[in-house]
Amino acid sequence: MIFYNSIILNTTLFEFLGCFFLSFFLSFLLYRKHTSLNNVSNLIRTLLFLVRFCIFFLLFLFLFNPKLKRETKVEESPKIVFLQDNSFSIILGDDSLYFKNDYLVFLDSLFSNSRLDIDVFSFDQSFKKGFLDFSGDLTNMSNILEHVSEIYSNQNVGAYILASDGIYNQGLNPLYLKNKYNAPLYTLLIGDTTARKDLLISKIKTNKLSYLGNSFPVEINIQALQMKGLEFHVKVFENTDSEFKKPLFIKKFSIDKSSYDEKIHFFISPKSPGLKSYSVYLESNTDEYNLFNNQDVFHVDIMDDRKKILILYGNHHPDITAIKHSLESFDQYQVETEWVKNFQPSINDYKRYSLIILHQVSELIGVEGIDLYDFPVWYIIGKNSDLALLNQSQNIVKFNNSNLDFEFSNFALNDNFSTFNLSDSLVDFLSYSSSLLVPFLVPEVNSLTDVLLNKQIGSINTNKPILFFAKNQQKSAYLLGEGLWRLKLNDTYLNNSNLLFNSFISKIVQSLLSDDNKKRFHINYNSIQYSNSRISFEGEFYNRNFELINFPELNLEIIDSIGDSYNYKFNRFSSSYYLDVLLSEGSYNFIAKSELNNKVFTDTGSFIVLKPNFESKNTIANFDLLNNLARLNNGYATSIDSLDNLFQNIKQSPNFKVSTYIENSFKSLINFQSLLLLLLLLLFIEWSVRRRYINF
Repeated sequence: MIFYNSIILNTTLFEFLGCFFLSFFLSFLLYRKHTSLNNVSNLIRTLLFLVRFCIFFLLFLFLFNPKLKRETKVEESPKIVFLQDNSFSIILGDDSLYFKNDYLVFLDSLFSNSRLDIDVFSFDQSFKKGFLDFSGDLTNMSNILEHVSEIYSNQNVGAYILASDGIYNQGLNPLYLKNKYNAPLYTLLIGDTTARKDLLISKIKTNKLSYLGNSFPVEINIQALQMKGLEFHVKVFENTDSEFKKPLFIKKFSIDKSSYDEKIHFFISPKSPGLKSYSVYLESNTDEYNLFNNQDVFHVDIMDDRKKILILYGNHHPDITAIKHSLESFDQYQVETEWVKNFQPSINDYKRYSLIILHQVSELIGVEGIDLYDFPVWYIIGKNSDLALLNQSQNIVKFNNSNLDFEFSNFALNDNFSTFNLSDSLVDFLSYSSSLLVPFLVPEVNSLTDVLLNKQIGSINTNKPILFFAKNQQKSAYLLGEGLWRLKLNDTYLNNSNLLFNSFISKIVQSLLSDDNKKRFHINYNSIQYSNSRISFEGEFYNRNFELINFPELNLEIIDSIGDSYNYKFNRFSSSYYLDVLLSEGSYNFIAKSELNNKVFTDTGSFIVLKPNFESKNTIANFDLLNNLARLNNGYATSIDSLDNLFQNIKQSPNFKVSTYIENSFKSLINFQSLLLLLLLLLFIEWSVRRRYINF
């Protein structure tokens, strides 16, 4: 680019010369020697040539949008950035009335009298400009420090002042931030550092979810200050116990030192499914300064979606115990065993089970109103099975001889098996496992099967299946043999555990329990929410080919604990749905509904909205952190009484001075009216002269 007298032409030298010579050439063609110019003096002819040349040249240059560069000298006064902690812990000390009523008035007066340019931010878990009301439920100090270091990096800042008690419970430790400030950072110490008698629950650790029938662990971390020699009780209640008369856990403790820290462990056995709420209370025989932190609440989602499995056996056999113990090692299975002679099933009995394992039982006992083909079945066939009855009860396996002999035989893996994947360790385990007691003559098997194990005769791998999965209306698996307990013993011998055997049995069961009719519509959400943030829901809707769609309308009805309902409509986002709402604390249920091809799809759930209780857990100000933070950033810590002196020191510091810089601005020449008037004037002059001397 060519810069000429603060004009940016936005053109190369070649283009500029091209405009010049083209304008010259066109003007020359217009005013070359012509019969109409014979009586015109050379002076007039030259004047007309120059005027037309200027017109052409300016018009050609305007095509490249030339700009005028203007330099402006700007003086920027220094400013102070004041960061005020807005968390609830500020007003929990002895000076709570001062901070509620007088503190902000004092700052306003001080700022006004100082006649300084001061930007104020209040911060808790987020931040806003101006002063707020000390109602923040969380304190994220690193968030505001990172924010101001970015937005003020190119501004004239004389000082940063952080007014806080030094307590943070969200975000990073501000001492570990790598922010670079363009001015010193000072800290204003507010809050109370006095350690008073205080018994508190500092942390509760437990599972987010558990299964009905299992006990889940709870760990409570309890701390005590200045309470040596005193005693306290820990009580835990389920919140359905409105009068708190029946504690789930109660224990007495003695405090043996001034700075006491104890972790308490116990288990809770829920009695029903759902989102359970539990309250923890600390009761001591002395007065405490802060009672807010003597209680806390935790929640556990109790799931009742464990798969119930029935092992129905014809004769007592060690296989039954091996399978039962293997499945019970997984939380998602609940296993029951029944002797077929004592089993008198009803409709409700069958409906309770997700899978039935028939160990040497040749057929299921039918019940009116139940289609037995709706149940996945694993047939384990042994020498005590009634093979003739088995032929009649299913159409996958057919034994031509009902008095078949059994023999011990090894087995080999089928490389083409595809129902589920086997890990390398599981392949090795099965390859070196003990033999099974299998039929001497393998029966006829329907071709619609996926074979996992084939019979092995000596070192020869045959195509005679032993363990396979049927591919028909009913999900079923067949083990033509008995002796799974030998595989379990072999795992113990080789690996000193039963992990591989358990994995083998679990994979068989999982393949039978897998749902081919997957749920096409469901809502993703967190069951525990907080009132200081928005509650989000994500919806997923699948068509018959299990492709995500979002053209049907999706509605959500939220019902609170007193029965009031709130209706919302989901927003479409990409190929799914999204919704976020604000709700007050309490318990809620929801129903999501959508309709596709005249079929209604629904999903339900429940969640709890809690009020955060983090600020009341610790009210002892951390002035060490504030001192170190100021020292690391070329500042120092001060008190409220010395804040006026801090302002005076900031004014006198070498960093607090007016900065001067040149600000460049650009304006297109075509936007100048004077240039357009100049063009019109040149055209008018040319026309007038031509009219006067040439008459055209």
